[in-house]
Amino acid sequence: MKKIFLMFVIILIISLCIMVQSSLPKEEVKPLSDIVIYCNTKEFVHDMVSNSYHMQIATKGSVNDEHHKHLMETQLWINSNNNQWSIVFVYKNVDKSCVLGGNDMELYSPSEIKE
Repeated sequence: MKKIFLMFVIILIISLCIMVQSSLPKEEVKPLSDIVIYCNTKEFVHDMVSNSYHMQIATKGSVNDEHHKHLMETQLWINSNNNQWSIVFVYKNVDKSCVLGGNDMELYSPSEIKE
């Protein structure tokens, strides 16, 4: 009788663990379109970051990736006077750019990066 009760308790615990694990939200990478703050024409986004937010381009580079064929270039813009940053994604074959930005940036040179 004790063995049957012990088996029942073990099966109950395993079942509860499986139910709890399956009810937890799965971690997944969100598509870029779900996190980008603002999209518009290339000229409008460029004017917005450079003239409205008074940012200067810090770096830019081509996108050469099998998973992001729709992107032509990424740009990092900064305004070091008020610690703002933005990343601009420039699209291929369409007049579209998207900007993601934030505050409280910290600037480092490669020799200052600590791992």
